[in-house]
Amino acid sequence: MNEEKNQNAEKKKKKDDLFKSKINFQLWGLFSMYKRLSLSELATKLKKSKSTIHPYIKDYLQREIIEVKEEKQIRGNIKAKIYGFKKGYHERIFSCEKDSKCLQKTEFDKEFGSRILKENIMKTKLHLKTLETQLAFLEKLLNSGINGPDERAIEILKEIYTLSPDDKKMFKKKGIFNTVAYNSKASHDLLGRLMSELLIKFSEETAGEEEEFPDLEKPYHFLAFGMPLKLMMEYLKS
Repeated sequence: MNEEKNQNAEKKKKKDDLFKSKINFQLWGLFSMYKRLSLSELATKLKKSKSTIHPYIKDYLQREIIEVKEEKQIRGNIKAKIYGFKKGYHERIFSCEKDSKCLQKTEFDKEFGSRILKENIMKTKLHLKTLETQLAFLEKLLNSGINGPDERAIEILKEIYTLSPDDKKMFKKKGIFNTVAYNSKASHDLLGRLMSELLIKFSEETAGEEEEFPDLEKPYHFLAFGMPLKLMMEYLKS
């Protein structure tokens, strides 16, 4: 009984600490970009040894974030395990959607309040790690050449942005926004619709200010920080 209690306490601690580790965040990003990956593929993409990555994979398996999707025959009796996200991983980690105790709650008590706050702390850590990755990516692009971005960096910018000379504007290409790892596709689509509505309302409210102050920067551009996580991580590792 005590052993089970200790295991549950350890799982809880690990859950709360999920995004403190850079490698954990990178693994989360890779599994959100690629459906299935072997330990060798993960080690190659992260430029780490398999022995370094293995404890993190073991941890992810224990947390039920990932599972073994298949085993591929390499040679003789040697098989390579192929990993991928386990169905419902985001619900188990970030929401009480599948928790009967949570669904029965009708008011905020101490236990429920703590749970919601801890989940939001984890989500915020994930956003922070994403923003840190984006910052490192943009700085590396800027400093890639002697006096600014080199040719490869310019090509990457062309992949992300499109210029519209007629409107004298620049736009992120359709579909370039990164799906935040903890969101399901349905929740991401919902977030997109809500953000679109918010931007329309914001534009209407600030239309008068734009006429009076044409150079005013709109803070909502910061909210739309979506960048192609795959491109960022692979460029930073190059």
